[in-house]
Amino acid sequence: MRKIIFIIMLAAWSFPANLFAETAVITDLEVARPPLTVSFKVKDAFSKNIEEAVRSGLPTSFNFIIELNRVNRVLPDERVGRWEFRHTVKYDSLRNEYEIFLDEKGGKPVRTRDFDEMKEVMAACSGVAVAPAHLAPGSLYELRIKAAMDPLELPFLLNYIFFFLKFLNFETDWHVHTFTA
Repeated sequence: MRKIIFIIMLAAWSFPANLFAETAVITDLEVARPPLTVSFKVKDAFSKNIEEAVRSGLPTSFNFIIELNRVNRVLPDERVGRWEFRHTVKYDSLRNEYEIFLDEKGGKPVRTRDFDEMKEVMAACSGVAVAPAHLAPGSLYELRIKAAMDPLELPFLLNYIFFFLKFLNFETDWHVHTFTA
């Protein structure tokens, strides 16, 4: 009987809690031409654990990957371009504000004291230029977008103490949009 109770407790403890959490997805995709620009949002990017990590002052980053492929019917698809960029937020408890760095915008960071505004800025990408040198008129293209949380890297021994930080990660599936140039 003890073995059964132990196995049940072990299974309950090791069962991933994030299995019941909402999964992050790419939404509100808008593609504008010319030049080719992309806007989108990541829905459900902030779980309760990620929110707590941000509020505690841990720098948190979201990585975004955009791929553009020319669809070929007979041959394998041809990669036209790949763009990667990052959004990073850092909470400054002395100023009580969030400092957000957007790679695709460059320049000065966005600062806000509003937690909901910070979440919105972190999870939204607007007007990202993905302008390759050439798009063949009449050709079919596939735009693929993915978002993932940058894994938190800690010094060697701290990885064992803060083993639960690996549950803060999320990754969306590829969101695919096809269009004709």
